[in-house]
Amino acid sequence: MKKSSWEYCKAVNFNELQQLGQEGWELVSVTGTRQSGQEHESGNGDIFYLKRPTPSIREGITAEQRNRALAQRQGAQ
Repeated sequence: MKKSSWEYCKAVNFNELQQLGQEGWELVSVTGTRQSGQEHESGNGDIFYLKRPTPSIREGITAEQRNRALAQRQGAQ
């Protein structure tokens, strides 16, 4: 059985969550920091923790090539 490898990140507002969800990130936890007085630019103080499987070398290269091609296409328009 192949062992899964994960990568992790965190977000502090819903705009970031929307973008990360489109990139394949999955929300796994939310912590509220309002009690401690810590606030982020979102204004609510929540921190969202996400994970996704680490892409294989093949998937990583393909994603990089796709992103480069999309950036070139947008620059040409």
